[in-house]
Amino acid sequence: MIAPRVFFLISIFLVSLFGCDKLSEFKEYFSSKPKQTATSPAVPAPLPAAPASDAALPDNVLAKVGNWTITIEAFNDRLGKLKEAVPEYDTNSLEAKQLVLEELIRQQLLVADAEQAGVAQQKDIVDAIAEFRRMLLVREVAMKLTKGVEATEAEAQEYYDKNKEVLAEPAEWHLREIVANTEVGAKEILIEVLKGSDFAQLAKERSIGKTAANGGDMGFLAEPAPDKSQEQMVPDFMLGEIRGLDAGGISKVFKGPDGFYVIKVEEKKGGKTREFSDVKDDIVTGLTLLKQQQAILNHLTQLSQQMDVKINEKLLGDK
Repeated sequence: MIAPRVFFLISIFLVSLFGCDKLSEFKEYFSSKPKQTATSPAVPAPLPAAPASDAALPDNVLAKVGNWTITIEAFNDRLGKLKEAVPEYDTNSLEAKQLVLEELIRQQLLVADAEQAGVAQQKDIVDAIAEFRRMLLVREVAMKLTKGVEATEAEAQEYYDKNKEVLAEPAEWHLREIVANTEVGAKEILIEVLKGSDFAQLAKERSIGKTAANGGDMGFLAEPAPDKSQEQMVPDFMLGEIRGLDAGGISKVFKGPDGFYVIKVEEKKGGKTREFSDVKDDIVTGLTLLKQQQAILNHLTQLSQQMDVKINEKLLGDK
């Protein structure tokens, strides 16, 4: 397991670079690693003593590296953010504060060295800083525009009442099919089925479908879903005809790609309407996101009317 002091120093570094989100991923990665019997990684040596300086620091300045300074207020703000990211560490202890300051000074030494070497002027660095600034500005504006924009429980209830069918549990049907060349032929078969003739036997004798030899058995097929393959789902042309049928139900005659169809539902699973209390939180979350998105789009519409936006469509087609 990674040594606590090393993890603490890396935590400071990650928070300074990426914020709390990346640190949580880092913690999860190391916490899932099996324990090692090998010797713990070496702890970084303390910073060498800086040359003595006759100039006293201002009262609120905690440290100075070249022209860079950090005030006690800015330092305490860093400690607060670190505590949010690593709650288990006591950032009030003197040792913790020394570790944080030590790491900040190390970082600044590297920054100063990079600037002197011209690294800060490299195109990839300049572009990355510009893109990061752009992302921060967009995020900040979006947060301000969407602050307080939330869906209410009443709006969630209204959405639920209008979309109960969509919110029902996914349904699966065990289906049998009979396919005929003509509509008249399919209607004759349907009449025989309704009179009590065995559906599977009629499928074997009179269906022209691919499943005829198997008594028209199509197996279990589900409603269309992203996690289902085409072979696992009810064909689109058939779904509307069988959706309202229960086990034992027979469809009316309808046209499909191979002729005229009659369908029997052998068994049905799922399809029950979920209670509002079971889906309320998900609906509120979804509606809130939609309202926030609309707030941003409305603002963008206003901005596009105020600013001159031009696009060279010809360049989009160039390869």
